[in-house]
Amino acid sequence: MQNIFEGKVWDNVKGGLSEGLTGARRHTFESVLEQTKSAMLKESATPGATSSGNIASLNKVILPVLRRVMPNVIANDLVGVQPLQGPVAQINTLRHTYTETFAGVNAGTEALSPYEVAAAYTGNGDAANPRAAQTASIEGTPGKMLGVNIVKQTAEAKARRISARWTIEAVQDADNQFGISLEDEVLAGLANEITQEIDQEILFRLRKLARTGSTYDMSDDASFTGTPTFVGDRHAVLTTLINQEANKIAQLTRRGRANWVVVDTDALTVLQSATTSTFARTTDASFDDPTNQKMVGTLNNQMKVFLDTYAVPGTPVLLGYKGQTESDAGAFYCPYIPLMASDIVTDPNTFEKVVSFVTRYAYVELDNSASSFGNSADYVSKIAIPEGTIKFI
Repeated sequence: MQNIFEGKVWDNVKGGLSEGLTGARRHTFESVLEQTKSAMLKESATPGATSSGNIASLNKVILPVLRRVMPNVIANDLVGVQPLQGPVAQINTLRHTYTETFAGVNAGTEALSPYEVAAAYTGNGDAANPRAAQTASIEGTPGKMLGVNIVKQTAEAKARRISARWTIEAVQDADNQFGISLEDEVLAGLANEITQEIDQEILFRLRKLARTGSTYDMSDDASFTGTPTFVGDRHAVLTTLINQEANKIAQLTRRGRANWVVVDTDALTVLQSATTSTFARTTDASFDDPTNQKMVGTLNNQMKVFLDTYAVPGTPVLLGYKGQTESDAGAFYCPYIPLMASDIVTDPNTFEKVVSFVTRYAYVELDNSASSFGNSADYVSKIAIPEGTIKFI
């Protein structure tokens, strides 16, 4: 059997699996493919393992499912994604800091933060009356220094594991009656379950991290500056609150306004029927998860709108900002071994076929003020929606 890890063969396999991915998502996926390759080579080198058997397992089971899972977790759109190079490693992000105490700012504090913004650091040094300095007073000097701080935080990989079993008779019946491969269906089901559980963990932890910026109650007339004429006017209040919180995130991060929002089905209906919103549904066929349920549109031509189909009524609207690079975020999803599978084996007691999957990853929030300025929460916010307050007619 040809070794798919060798030379151009592996390059072709990796290129085929990465087809359709671009930018940071493609770079991250190729990185985790290399991690998987390394893990499989180590496994095949252990006593009693057969290289050909593991390679066959990898080619048939892991790689197609990995392509289905890794690029499609919602973390790719909401938080930074930085693959780990070991079970315990460090993730990095950049922060600018003032390196000198001058003009009302203290050395070591974060520059361009919402808490301390210098108005005279590059000029006359007078915070009470900030102006440009006289040329003669700063001529021949390098100026005050601004530092670039590479913030590092330790990440430890945790694990999820799932397995499935099926009978030979079930394989035969599925093939003869429906013309489908039962093994493929089982593996697809395992992949979907792992993807959804990772998504729900990310959303749960981001909702817990986010501050409650405001509350949407469509029956509260105090929310209106005028008189609502029909239900769509009341729905429009939610879009106003989303814009308000998005702008607050821009103020806190000094990087940009919120560019994504996650809603439940009720909140999505509100956005779709609001009179003054510019919600545009996704019309192309390219969705971001196996069940075609995640990205449902854009708001104001800027914010990606994602639907959490598992959210119960009353779940807060979650919104946040993710920058152009994987280091510009408040929280990070860090895959280590994104997906590994056992060989499909036969249970000697029941003669059923059995396969097991495991995924290992870390989730990190920059909430340690001693090492990372503690500003993860600046990147996210939420809008509370008391259960039962949304009405459509």
